Amino acid sequence: MGLANSTSKQFATSFGEEETVGRRGPTLGSVLIDGVEAGSFRLVVVTPLKIQVYDAHTAKILDLQDLVPASLRSHLPMTSFSVEAESSSSRRMAVGCQDGEVLIFSLESDTAKPLRSFHVEEDLTSESKHALAKSILALHLHQGYVFAGTCGRCMCWNLDDGELLHEFHLPSSDHPVSASSLVTVAQESGLQLWTGLDVGSVAVFEVETGMLVRSLPCGGPEMVVALAFCEKTSVVFALSAHRRVTIWDTDLYACLQKYPAELMTCGADLSAMGAFDIPSINMSLLVLAGVDGSLCLRRITRREDRKLNCILLWYLGAESGCPITALDFHRATETILLGDAGCRVQLQNIKEQISEAQMIPPRKSTGPKSQEAEAETTTVDIGEDAEPPLPAPAYPPSPSQVSPAGDARTARTEKKETAPGYPSADSAAF
Repeated sequence: MGLANSTSKQFATSFGEEETVGRRGPTLGSVLIDGVEAGSFRLVVVTPLKIQVYDAHTAKILDLQDLVPASLRSHLPMTSFSVEAESSSSRRMAVGCQDGEVLIFSLESDTAKPLRSFHVEEDLTSESKHALAKSILALHLHQGYVFAGTCGRCMCWNLDDGELLHEFHLPSSDHPVSASSLVTVAQESGLQLWTGLDVGSVAVFEVETGMLVRSLPCGGPEMVVALAFCEKTSVVFALSAHRRVTIWDTDLYACLQKYPAELMTCGADLSAMGAFDIPSINMSLLVLAGVDGSLCLRRITRREDRKLNCILLWYLGAESGCPITALDFHRATETILLGDAGCRVQLQNIKEQISEAQMIPPRKSTGPKSQEAEAETTTVDIGEDAEPPLPAPAYPPSPSQVSPAGDARTARTEKKETAPGYPSADSAAF
């Protein structure tokens, strides 16, 4: 069965070689590109040892020239992935390698073609002498620039001329610190680089000057494994060690709230997270993937009084039980690309799921406000100094409310243990 999209053709829903699934390491990232025929698409999938191209409509691997030529194979395995926004005039993707090489590919001409590469030189000032100290742990492409995070520092190159523009030295004390996640945030004062660190904090740099602006603690020493920026609401979501999400206001550098991951995903720890604006329906979404393969969508809104709403729209229970390791979005077809730890990629049309969720009529209140009703209108006030309380608990959608795709995949209902101070996961969401 195919997946509908904005073209006349249908997408396949699952990609991966059955004989090699689970044998090549996790999916690092994937991207939909234009095919040869009008209205057709191809899917590029990046794993630690291979880059493969599939027909997005038949899920068949295309017999193309090797995308990683012999001259580049010495840099394997690959460790990180990023792709430019679809609005870019010449779209490119970047792949980081364990030996410190950053490979740049063009996504034109129906495939991915090697363009150039950058190399991270050894940091003589670093205290770390480990063989993997140069490994590219995080990548981010933004408007012609590539940002790469390693042990002790981040680099910024110009994609067009290859010039190294800046080195951002990470704040540390006694032990070396590594960059584990990256995202850029546009401010009135200029572009900023938000860097998640493996010591549990987020370092904010000015891209133009390379100066450290803020160091934001995320409530513990656990690695910040993912950052997601919602431009429309000026909020950054930081995921710490798959167990906790911290929400930051990018204008005030204020921590709005902290939530256990299982509260965000209706019962499971988080493995991947992304924030996307959907112009066709004027909506900003937070997409959350669980370590059990589950997926949920939350709508993000900012009210005029600067309060933040984050409402559960749709939940898909775990099917394979395999952790989602890569979460990408194709805006033209409004499709989420879900890569898992077994080198499979699943496609989900986000607009279809939202449309079905919005058709569900709201509950009518016949008495005092229940906890579920309170959760539907819960907001986070960032205009006060006091830290806002956790929102009232709610439940995942009932079987009668979930979309057809989730009918056979029910949410977890067993009781989960949570960290001290958090409500139990069997009765909490926001």
